[in-house]
Formats: sequence, C-alpha cells, structure tokens
Amino acid sequence: MKPLLCKTCGCLSLVPMEVVIDPEDPRESPWSPGAESRFYSCHVCGDNWLTVREDQGGVVQVTFVHQMGMEPTLKRVAHLHAPVFVSEDALEGWRYYVDDEPTDERRWREKLAGRRRILKSVCCN
Repeated sequence: MKPLLCKTCGCLSLVPMEVVIDPEDPRESPWSPGAESRFYSCHVCGDNWLTVREDQGGVVQVTFVHQMGMEPTLKRVAHLHAPVFVSEDALEGWRYYVDDEPTDERRWREKLAGRRRILKSVCCN
C-alpha cells in the first residue's frame, strides 16, 4: 500500500497494514467475528492507530484506537448508516473514550494533540 501523509510529523511515511483479528478465545475479544481492521503506523515519528470496522446488522460501527501501547487508551467510535464512510453526513456522531470512560471531544482532542506534540518533538530533535 502507498504511504500516506502523517498528521503528526507531516512526512509521507504513514503506512497502512491489514490486520487479522484472531483472538485465542473469541469470547474475550472486544470485536465481533468478521470485523475488518487496519493498522496505520508512521515510520518517522511512531504515530499509529488501529481502525476496526464491524457490521452490526445494517449499521456499521467504526472504532479508532489511537497510539497503541500508550496510556491512557484514546478511542473514538462512530456508527455509519452506509456500508462505507463517504462524508460526515453518514455518521451519527463520534463518541470519545479515555481508558474506556466516556469523555467529551475537547478533552479527548487535547490528549491526542499533546501526544502528537511529543511524538513530533522526539522525531525533530
């Protein structure tokens, strides 16, 4: 797959990779069987996120987990009334989470921006 532009460092180095979700015990997985996932990782600054798309009976749930491996976990979830994301009009709206606790968009974006500032400063020094 072709590299994409990283929102953190601005380099054309964000690489999407297909990920197969295959838990040892499917009952312990937070994702439904048949969920499609893709992992995006910047090879310059290390910014990354996991995208999981699940069809839930005609409504598609899309989950983004940002900066895997960092604490606290930053996640946002949206429901689409179309099989693919074509515009913001297809969304019911985002729900934001910090460590699985609901939060408002402003607080969530502040945490994400803070992390991205750190990643950018590390790769620029």
